[in-house]
Amino acid sequence: MRIVALHTDFRIYWPARLKALNEALKRSGDTLHVIEIAGAGSPYSFAVKEKNTDLSWHILFPDEKPENLSGAKIKPKLFSLLDELNPDVIIAGAIAFPSGALATHWAHLKKKKIIIFDDAKINSVPRNFLVNLIKRSVYNEVDALLYPAESWDNTGNFWGFDKERIFYGLDVVDNDFWGKSYHSKIKHDDFFVAVGRQVPKKNFLSIVKAYKRYINLLEPKDCVKLLLVGDGSEHEQIKQYIHQNGLETHVMLLPFLKQEELASVYQKAKALIINSTAEETWGLVINEAMAGGCPILASKQCGATDVLVRDEINGYTFNFNDIETLSNLMHRYCLLSPQQQQAMRYASKEIIKEWGLPRFVQGCAEAINFVASNPKRKSSIMSRVICALWKGRYNPI
Repeated sequence: MRIVALHTDFRIYWPARLKALNEALKRSGDTLHVIEIAGAGSPYSFAVKEKNTDLSWHILFPDEKPENLSGAKIKPKLFSLLDELNPDVIIAGAIAFPSGALATHWAHLKKKKIIIFDDAKINSVPRNFLVNLIKRSVYNEVDALLYPAESWDNTGNFWGFDKERIFYGLDVVDNDFWGKSYHSKIKHDDFFVAVGRQVPKKNFLSIVKAYKRYINLLEPKDCVKLLLVGDGSEHEQIKQYIHQNGLETHVMLLPFLKQEELASVYQKAKALIINSTAEETWGLVINEAMAGGCPILASKQCGATDVLVRDEINGYTFNFNDIETLSNLMHRYCLLSPQQQQAMRYASKEIIKEWGLPRFVQGCAEAINFVASNPKRKSSIMSRVICALWKGRYNPI
């Protein structure tokens, strides 16, 4: 079979996933082609994409940002390439984006099978009746879904999919990479760490506010430091808060790091803190940190929390807007004995073992085999019309 993986872009975690999938498909006598819509302007543009000469990799608009590309502009070029590659199965990103929307339309026209991967739950983003109607109509043309875990089943059911058409394996990282030991430039080995784009849904400022309260609970000399890694629209606001509250000696700011450097940070940190809102559909820094043996303090609203973080086993959970509880948990964790902290580190590594690249490969393979051996879903005239009209859109965040 010929398989196409298609998305807006495939950066940061995706090259390792696609490489593993490609190797598995080759062993089965199948071929994988990768299509990216845009080559510039990703929110993760700080991450250098690993070159993979063993993959058939196509970038439709290598110098364009996705927000500058309309579905109408993408469609002819994408359809032409899909016609040329003529895949039996497409694995595409969410239908909200042009990649998933246009791929679904092409698959309908050519009577090919399509699998959509997504990690947004129905409560992650507010939608009105019309948006839900459009999405359900487009989903009627989709053959299967690839989600992170079983807790996404209700979302799949909401969009009209039975259990047999829902598969799991999305949102994994290369655990072997993150578990290796790397040379660290960080001199400190006693700090909390928060990593990511400093944008509203990540809630970094509230982490600093909780940290300030944590300091007030103890003598400053007894407090571990806080390391913030990343950048974003709220970076200057965070810097200003640190300065105004005299936290410069306690809060360290670093730009985005190379992955090897970041892995060493996780391995030295007391714990990772992530305080995202429900808009954070997963939060792969949790995977990274756990693979490095790092305990987790995570907001319950973050998508990965209920799957990967177990209270008092490998970390603690809290509500994203509860600064008091977060500061208390920082204090509570630091009061644990070295043996108890080490047990949490071990638990993180054990839990994340099932969330490596083989999980992604297995989920994709099961979905591919299912759609290949079953007829396309039947849909209504209205669904086909809406699918033809909807071209998706890209909203940068």
